[in-house]
Amino acid sequence: MWNYKKKREDENMLRNGGLLLEKRISYFNSKYSNPIRTFSAEELQKATNDYNLNLIYGFVGSKWYKGCLEGRVIFVKKYDDYYPCSFDVDPESVSNEIAVVTQVSGHKNALKLLGCCLETPKPTLVFEFPKNGNLDDQLRSSNPTCLPWRIRLKIANEIASVITYLHTAFPRPIIHRDIHHINIHLDSMILCFVWHSLRVKHK
Repeated sequence: MWNYKKKREDENMLRNGGLLLEKRISYFNSKYSNPIRTFSAEELQKATNDYNLNLIYGFVGSKWYKGCLEGRVIFVKKYDDYYPCSFDVDPESVSNEIAVVTQVSGHKNALKLLGCCLETPKPTLVFEFPKNGNLDDQLRSSNPTCLPWRIRLKIANEIASVITYLHTAFPRPIIHRDIHHINIHLDSMILCFVWHSLRVKHK
């Protein structure tokens, strides 16, 4: 049983790693080479207590788990191995996401990708954890003064900054196509981070 599991993980690693390399070369001509740390499937299982349902932080086309790895709180984005056809996600699409997010992570208002696991059937992404949740949570808060106008304007400017970066920083402009309250995350200093979902597209 262990040998079969290891064989499947090795096969996933080879396929997903090849797809990721192909995407990075295709999109960025090897000019941009931010390193990508890889985690094992076992490491992420431990970090999320075997993907405990109580640790699910959100569900938008994938499950987001709050975890702890090496003494650091992390955000683990895991795609189901089998997802409804209405939102079919294949390994190539996820490899595309990783390739783009890796490069965009250099911007101060982009949710930082810490690494990924290529041993799962569809790559699993690991992000830094946003301490103040997403903008949707804040806007729905029972406290109407939690986001005064000066903070809202600051968030709007930061969103505009990262979108401009997507459009102008690379040889091929990146179009997000899914700017939404739930995709805007906030840290303890109310610095906003834009999460780059599978809807990103090269022009």
